[in-house]
Amino acid sequence: MESTSDVQLKIDENGWVIQIKGSFDVQEEEEVKELCMSVFNVPKELLAVKPEAYTPQSISIGPYHHWRSELYDMERYKLTAARRFQKRINGLKFESAVVEEFKKHEWRIRSSYHKFLDYKEETLAWLMALDAVFLLECLQFYVRQVDQSSDADVKQLGRVLDLSGTSAAHNSTVRDIMMLENQLPLFLLQKLLELQLGSETKAEERLCTLLRLFCEEFSPFSFKLPDDSKIRTNERGHILEVLYYAIVPVSNNQSPNTPKEEEKEESVPEDKSTVTRAFSLLWNAVSSLNIGPIRFLTNLTQKALSGRAVQVVMKLPLRLLSTLGNIPILSALKGPFALLVNKDANKNDEEEEGKGEGDESSVKIIPPTRDELSIPSVADLYSAGLKFAPTDGDLTSVRFDAKTATLYLPKVKLDNNTEIILRNMVAFEASAAPGAMVFTRYTDFMNGMIDSEADVRLLRQSGIICNHLQSDGEVASLWNSMGKCVRLTKVQYLDNVIEDVNRYYNRKWNVAVVEFVNEHIFGSWQFLSLVAAVILLVLTCLQAFCSVYDCKKWVSKLQD
Repeated sequence: MESTSDVQLKIDENGWVIQIKGSFDVQEEEEVKELCMSVFNVPKELLAVKPEAYTPQSISIGPYHHWRSELYDMERYKLTAARRFQKRINGLKFESAVVEEFKKHEWRIRSSYHKFLDYKEETLAWLMALDAVFLLECLQFYVRQVDQSSDADVKQLGRVLDLSGTSAAHNSTVRDIMMLENQLPLFLLQKLLELQLGSETKAEERLCTLLRLFCEEFSPFSFKLPDDSKIRTNERGHILEVLYYAIVPVSNNQSPNTPKEEEKEESVPEDKSTVTRAFSLLWNAVSSLNIGPIRFLTNLTQKALSGRAVQVVMKLPLRLLSTLGNIPILSALKGPFALLVNKDANKNDEEEEGKGEGDESSVKIIPPTRDELSIPSVADLYSAGLKFAPTDGDLTSVRFDAKTATLYLPKVKLDNNTEIILRNMVAFEASAAPGAMVFTRYTDFMNGMIDSEADVRLLRQSGIICNHLQSDGEVASLWNSMGKCVRLTKVQYLDNVIEDVNRYYNRKWNVAVVEFVNEHIFGSWQFLSLVAAVILLVLTCLQAFCSVYDCKKWVSKLQD
């Protein structure tokens, strides 16, 4: 690997100075309008996990990987595409019509890339012209292939992209086209179509159609964009960004619920039954009496109930009452029992919160951790009665219907190209997407639910996952490796879905009993110590009783 000093020695200092001076000649209006950085370097944290997922393997598009020797064989096919394009522009020369036009937009091209481009004006214009023509032909080839076109150019380009006679070259080219560091500004493709069609309106319409059909064909998610949908090149920088905002719409990338709905949901848990209010009033009235015996009994009761062992024992019937709350008698008992158990606990919590109010560290905002994304696996949810249903839509179609216990998830197609596309969308979101990282949150959501082949099999049988990989285990490994080393943000509507699913799962009586036994009984040495002490006390009392009275007589009488 070359050192930093070696790289610095290869920089053309005169060219660098000329480029910097030229940047000051740009008009202020053009600078504000055209500065639209959209092509970023992959974050190092992601690149370290799986570098081959972000590095082109067959063809370079744009300046980032242009000089890699292993990719240079494809340059001859770019020249072939440029000669074919020259025939379509009414006898104009490629250099005068395309290269010179791209030179006029040198500053806009450079500003589209996050990395400093150490290219001279002439070199950069030729490089972008050849890559843009080749990328345009690739889009037209894949779109016409969907339409089953018999165009001779399509067949010729098909042989170029599929040198081995199989689909391997096709998939490799698609993967390279969708990589973040291999993107090309879309306005260059529109300039080529304007030269070819002779109209800016027709060029924009044609480019929108190409992008729409290409994204629908190779998107991992099953969705259909409207035929009249407009994809403006001044709003979307490149193909990967178009696909990202088709899956994560800007207008809906937060919570689809209104604040009023959230306030209503938060106000539901409070119980206002008559029995609860009566019990609360009676308890407060007795507790307020300052009579010696009553004060002694209330204090003794509160201390006994606040004990850890007693709290553990009393939580089990409380959870059972919560689970069986639809029965009228049990629902009436739930409120007073919960008030009795939680009264002292809430008091202790308030005291702890009061102590932390003056501490500056308590005000710090802590980002969400992996633990906050915990959700049962698909198999566990299925065993608890939850159903899964597919949707034909983007990520905003994720929702949970508590009435039917159904979790709706968008259909996702998993093939040889999917992992590359998903990883580079995560990389783009981490680098450029404003606000919450919706797509990353979704991958963590899927990662949390998928732990094994059984989980993938259930989602596949439900129609959510369309698996074109070799096995369900490969799909599980794909999801479990997604989202690593990426900062986490909260996405309201996805967090609400996770919370609702967890609430449904925890309310199932069999799940509640098993979790309670595992956590508070078998996993608590304090409880086991309490049980052992009680048993020992009972046996001691029994022994003392039998030492005074003849237990054999009692046993014989019972047998008779």
